[in-house]
Amino acid sequence: MPVKLPILFPSEAVRLRQRAEAVRELTPAERLLAVVDALAAAETLSIAGGRRDAQLEYHRQCEEQWHHRMREFISEHVDSTSTSAR
Repeated sequence: MPVKLPILFPSEAVRLRQRAEAVRELTPAERLLAVVDALAAAETLSIAGGRRDAQLEYHRQCEEQWHHRMREFISEHVDSTSTSAR
C-alpha cells in the first residue's frame, strides 16, 4: 500500500533518467575518472568497514573451490587418451 507524503519524491525511473542526462554531458575521460573515483570510494568503504580481510579470504576460498571443481570436471569428462598428439 503506497504511503502518501506531503512531499513528492521523484520515481526511480526519473532519478535514473536525471543521472543518465548528467553523465551524458561528460567526456569519455571524465567518465573514466568518475569510475576510478567510485572504485576508490568502494575500496575505502570496504577497508573502513573492518571486513576487508574477511572479504578477501572469502574471495580466495571461492577461487580455490572453483579451481578444484574445474579440475574434477575436466578429469571426469575429458578422456586423457582423446587428446590429439602434437
